[in-house]
Amino acid sequence: MSPVGKNLLIAVGFVAFLIGLGLAALWPRGGDDLPQITGFVYPEPKTVSPFALTADDGSTFDRSDLEGRWTFVFFGYTHCPDVCPLTLAELAGVEQRLRQAGVAAETQHVFVSVDPQRDDPARLREYVRHFDPTFVGATGPEPVLRQLTRELGVLFDYPEGKEGANYEVAHSASIELFDPDGRLHAVFTAPHDAQTIAEDFRKIHRHWQQRRSRGA
Repeated sequence: MSPVGKNLLIAVGFVAFLIGLGLAALWPRGGDDLPQITGFVYPEPKTVSPFALTADDGSTFDRSDLEGRWTFVFFGYTHCPDVCPLTLAELAGVEQRLRQAGVAAETQHVFVSVDPQRDDPARLREYVRHFDPTFVGATGPEPVLRQLTRELGVLFDYPEGKEGANYEVAHSASIELFDPDGRLHAVFTAPHDAQTIAEDFRKIHRHWQQRRSRGA
C-alpha cells in the first residue's frame, strides 16, 4: 500500500476511535446498557437515504435489500492487496460460526466496491464467492457511493491519475452492521477477528430481541 493510502487508513482509524469515544459518552446507563463490542453500537439506529447499487447478478441492490435480515457491509475493492481479502476471510469465519450457532439464516454479508471502474458485477461475483458462496457483491456510480459512504462515516480516496489498471484505493476498514429494519445499528472497528465479531453480534442480537420484547 502506498504511503498516502496508509496515512489515510491511520487517519480513518483515529477518526473512528474518536467517534466511538463520543458515542460512548452518549450511551444510556442503567437497565438498558448497550452491548460493549469491539466498535460501537448506535443508541438510536440510523436510517440512511435511498440509494441504488448494482449487485453482482446485475440486479438492483437498494435500501430494501437491507431489510428482513442483519447485514454485515464492508466497503473495499477487488484489487485490494491486503485489507479487503483479510477482512472478507474474517467475515467468512463469522458466517461459519453463526451457522454453527443456528443464526446464519438471519444474516447476510455484502461487499461494496468503491472501485466501479474496475469492479464490474462479473468480477465482483467471482471475488466474493471465493470467500463464501452466500456473499453478495455490489457497486455503483461514484456519486452514489460518495453519498452512501458519507452517511455511514466511511471514507475512500483515489490516487491522482487513476487511468491505469494498477492503482490502489485508500479506504476505511470498518464493518457496518444493519439491523432487520435496514438501519445502521453498529460498527465493528479494525483489527477484525471472526470469533470476536460473532460473539459481539450475538450480544447485539440478544439486546435487540430484548428491546423488541419490551416494545422499545
